[in-house]
Amino acid sequence: MIEDFNFDSIQIKIPQRSENSHKGDFGKVLVLGGCKGMGGAAILSSEASLFCGSGLVHLHTHSTNVEASLKRNPEVMTLGIDNDYEIFDGIDVVLCGPGLKDDEWSYGVYKQAITINDKHALILDAGALRYLSKAYKDFQVTNRSLILTPHPGEASMLLNVSIDEIQEDRSGAAKEISNKYNADVILKGNKTIVCSKIDNRISLCNEGGPELATGGTGDILAGVISAMVAQKLTPHDSCILSTALHARAGKSFNENVGEIGLNASALIPLIRNLLNK
Repeated sequence: MIEDFNFDSIQIKIPQRSENSHKGDFGKVLVLGGCKGMGGAAILSSEASLFCGSGLVHLHTHSTNVEASLKRNPEVMTLGIDNDYEIFDGIDVVLCGPGLKDDEWSYGVYKQAITINDKHALILDAGALRYLSKAYKDFQVTNRSLILTPHPGEASMLLNVSIDEIQEDRSGAAKEISNKYNADVILKGNKTIVCSKIDNRISLCNEGGPELATGGTGDILAGVISAMVAQKLTPHDSCILSTALHARAGKSFNENVGEIGLNASALIPLIRNLLNK
């Protein structure tokens, strides 16, 4: 059975805050990504995480991206790293993948992400998914909190099948990826699908349209997910709520502007407004 959802049906899951809250209550997120020439993706993810409620956000990226990140969001603790660095303790959620490509620096960052302690929640997106598909032997399936966010092309690599086969049975593909990697899965696209790793339950977002078909929107979604996990939602609820927020923000842009010309960063204030309705 497939369950439909949208923001109206899931907004009850939005994290609530007590008057005595402090930043430590809302989690520490580390975004790993942004190789040389692709810093924008990781900067967008870290900004989305920050604007969606994470208590603290770190961005570890290629040194060429540090200045741009600090100028855009000085609240994000940005560090330039080389490819043999080690992730420090005290992080609750690691998001790896935005702005990674096929180079030595990116692969070193990915290897660090997948070898961290299981106490960290791990979200793999974009370039990290390509490495996961190519170097599956490097990845150890565990009971850690793991979220994968493939689009159909990345899903086809994860399962070693064609994109057409993914699209012919999107629910089945999401389940197969979930079972293979023991992960909650968001299979992006028209009517995005979320698959729970606990019971293979399939949920389908009935909002979201062609306005979201532009570079950077996936980086925003990944950042939103990291913020929801950091605020102690379950991985599945984090996936459902983040997908719903992302889709509703796109719908809002479409209704007020149109379906052409959405810049991904415009989604962030729309999502923040939805969280504070």
